[in-house]
Amino acid sequence: MGKFKYILFLILFTGISFQANSKGADFPVNGFSITGQPLDNTTTLEVNINNTTKIKMENVPTSGYLEVYSILGVKVTSINLKTCVGSCYLDLPKGLYILKAGKSAQKVIVR
Repeated sequence: MGKFKYILFLILFTGISFQANSKGADFPVNGFSITGQPLDNTTTLEVNINNTTKIKMENVPTSGYLEVYSILGVKVTSINLKTCVGSCYLDLPKGLYILKAGKSAQKVIVR
């Protein structure tokens, strides 16, 4: 029973110290602009896979990479988003994939 009291005391003590240290920190008040659109430049990207499947990804950044991962987590390919304006073409073999661009991700089944 003494161990549980000690653990509870440590949890409470560290919680109080975190709270005391965070009061002076400057946190952003609003992460979005006044117009309601996100501050970063995002767009909608249409991904065409093997001329059979079309995927529409929203809130994709205009810079960075479109990364394609297998279902096992292995990176298959990546495409620079600056070269893809509005649409992009991928040639993938059959399987399960995850498309990731910025904070946007999409699961895809290629048949």
